[in-house]
This record gives sequence, structure tokens and C-alpha cells, in this order.
Amino acid sequence: MAAMQDRHLFDEALALMRSNLSEPLQTGELAAYLDISVKKLERIFCRRRGVLPARFYRELRLQQARKLLFESSLSIDAIGQQCGFRSASHFSRCFKEYCGRSPREERTLGERETVTADRFRLKASASEFFRVESSL
Repeated sequence: MAAMQDRHLFDEALALMRSNLSEPLQTGELAAYLDISVKKLERIFCRRRGVLPARFYRELRLQQARKLLFESSLSIDAIGQQCGFRSASHFSRCFKEYCGRSPREERTLGERETVTADRFRLKASASEFFRVESSL
């Protein structure tokens, strides 16, 4: 029974976090929305994910930032702000700690991987074309 309640509370907290990425809630605010104590919220996150809610929330925001780096043309500063980081330097520091690369390096790496994948698809298409040509 308690495990089901914990799961439900975790799912509610996760939904709140996802809907508030650009304006992150404090752990106390999350707990208040869920009508539980901060300590109980921390225990739930530690049991279910092995980290405190604040760290989990920051990593969720950084995952969103990484996605935006690859999928949008927004500036790095705008991505940081959209993911709830108040300063570009704080965003860069957190991102580098999480991903091992700066946001700029991550975006450049993603662009190179896309170009390489596109070239591979182009080469595959060309080889199929020549295979068809030679069989005619």
C-alpha cells in the first residue's frame, strides 16, 4: 500500500517537474503541492531514483537542454533560460558537470554526428543506385 502511494506521489512530482522546467519549483514547493513533508519527498526520490529531488529535477532540466541543443536553433543562453537556469555561466557549469562537455561542444558534436549520418545515408543511396544500374 505504501509503495503504491509512493509511486503515485513520485509520478505526481515528476509531472509537476516536467510542467515547470522553465520556472523550477523549490523542493518545499513540490512537497507543498503534494501535501507531504520535504523529508518524505526526499525519501521517495531516494528510494525510487537514488537521488534527492533537487538533483533529479536539475538532471531533468539538463536532459531537456540537451534535447534543445540538438533539435532547435535557439541560442545556448536562451536554452539555459528556457530550462530554468538563471545565468549562462551556471547553465554551462551544470551542463558540463552532467554531460562532460560544454553546451557549445555538445551542439557541435551533435551537428557532426548528423552530418556523418546524412553522408552515410547518401553513400548507401548511391551504392544502391549503382547496384541497380549495373544489373540493368
